Amino acid sequence: MLFALLLALTTTVGADQSAVEAEARKIEGQLIAPCCWSQQVSVHQSPAADEVRKDVRARLARGQTRQQILDDYVVQFGTRILAEPPAQGFTRTLYVLPPILLLAGAGLVVILVRRFSSRAAAQVAGPGSTPGSPAPGRPADRTYDDRLEDELANLD
Repeated sequence: MLFALLLALTTTVGADQSAVEAEARKIEGQLIAPCCWSQQVSVHQSPAADEVRKDVRARLARGQTRQQILDDYVVQFGTRILAEPPAQGFTRTLYVLPPILLLAGAGLVVILVRRFSSRAAAQVAGPGSTPGSPAPGRPADRTYDDRLEDELANLD
């Protein structure tokens, strides 16, 4: 019976520890390393990133929530510490502008393709033209056609 109690207690502690570790990794992915501001804490290898990792785990062990930890880091370092800036003020454009530009670019491509394809079709066919008739703006000169037919007939 004592063995079952110890096993249950160990399993509970192990589950709590794995939950803390999973939450710590999520938080590390949301923070930028404060030493060089180039990578997330979860992948950055530096003493400063190691300190942040230890601090996050210690705070989680004390019972702080993810939002409390992130808020404390924002107070200490500013929003620059966050890997994903909040959608407030000017940074809201980071969330709104890319889809707008994507739609505008797609619309521009569609307009240009239609314009160039209709021009090409107009140049090839011309209004009211039939196959074998001269292109619009050209006189109906049969001299070259007759000469071509004569040369083709001489080849036979």
